[in-house]
Amino acid sequence: MALSTEKWREDLRFFVRELTHRHRNPYHLVSKEAFEKAVAALEARIPALQEYEVVVGMQSLAAMIGDGHTFLGTGNLYRFFPFEAFWFGNELRVVRTIPAYRQALGARIVQIGDCSTNDVQKRLQALIPQGENEWYVLNQSAYHIVRVEPLAALGVLPDVSSAPFTFEDDTGKRFVLEVAPVLPNTSLDWVDAITQKPLYLQKREEAFWFTYLPDAQTAYVQFRRYTDLDKNAERLFAFVESHAPKRLVIDMRQNGGGNYTQAREHLIYKLQMLPSINRQGRLFVVIGRGTFSAAMTNATDFRRETEAILVGEPTGARPNGYQELSPFTLPNSKLKACCSILRYRFQDQDTPAVLPDKRIDPDWTAYKAGRDPVMEWILAQPK
Repeated sequence: MALSTEKWREDLRFFVRELTHRHRNPYHLVSKEAFEKAVAALEARIPALQEYEVVVGMQSLAAMIGDGHTFLGTGNLYRFFPFEAFWFGNELRVVRTIPAYRQALGARIVQIGDCSTNDVQKRLQALIPQGENEWYVLNQSAYHIVRVEPLAALGVLPDVSSAPFTFEDDTGKRFVLEVAPVLPNTSLDWVDAITQKPLYLQKREEAFWFTYLPDAQTAYVQFRRYTDLDKNAERLFAFVESHAPKRLVIDMRQNGGGNYTQAREHLIYKLQMLPSINRQGRLFVVIGRGTFSAAMTNATDFRRETEAILVGEPTGARPNGYQELSPFTLPNSKLKACCSILRYRFQDQDTPAVLPDKRIDPDWTAYKAGRDPVMEWILAQPK
């Protein structure tokens, strides 16, 4: 971007003004005094910072507001180390990588550079809104922990070049790989830690797909995104009519949101009028840490408006909290930002997440065996 100090300061002031004027309640988690002190500190430091450090600094200011809908957009900005990581309990495991680092598949990440994973996790809290819940933090930290510029800005790495990663395999053996960063939007040949993938890990690029499990007389639906939901739901209900399943499973554990009114109109209200499915023990909705925003809202809809049983982890969003994006663009860097302009109450009880009726947390032993304990539990229920 190559902006001058004054241009970055203009962007910072604009960013802060828009956040504090547009947000429904910008000081619901952080005090006005603490926020303004952090803004002043960043503005004073800009002349001595690299550009990516200024961006990370503004990202941390947005995180101070506290909700997942208030952020500085950096999705295609940072380089990344070619790993997909996932927290299984307190273990951060590599579940996908590229062929060059195949040795890391399934291993625990125990250190990046000279910092332990726990130390890195603590530093990353500055970039992750703390007003959602612990499952949101887990999901976000696994994403941020392989982003190069934030790691450098937070002092985990000395610069934005390659870095040594220390891993530990299931035998307890530790090994180090020097990992090179990858440019954003690079097309990679991903390799998975498992070869036999359960349903929820299949067809990762598809927004909405379904299949029939004849032995279990069950229709399984993977609902990842809201793209063309009207057409996809129409196809689903035709499929249900032709197969007459005894059970319907709608898997939303990887759904990060969209327009919740679409799912109400095209899925939930139509399921209400389908008595063969909308009854206790026949309709299941799978939720998890990746169930966010509109998907979380629709999880509350399924619970309130249908006979669905919710299974899996708690959602990554609070049912009563700040949502509804208000986007804006910074004048000089042209970075995109958003903030929450409404506070919703989707649940009578103010819990930190939509809590499942049957909680089943991700388990590494089951994962590496290609099993899905959530579906195993559902399919074990009497039809």
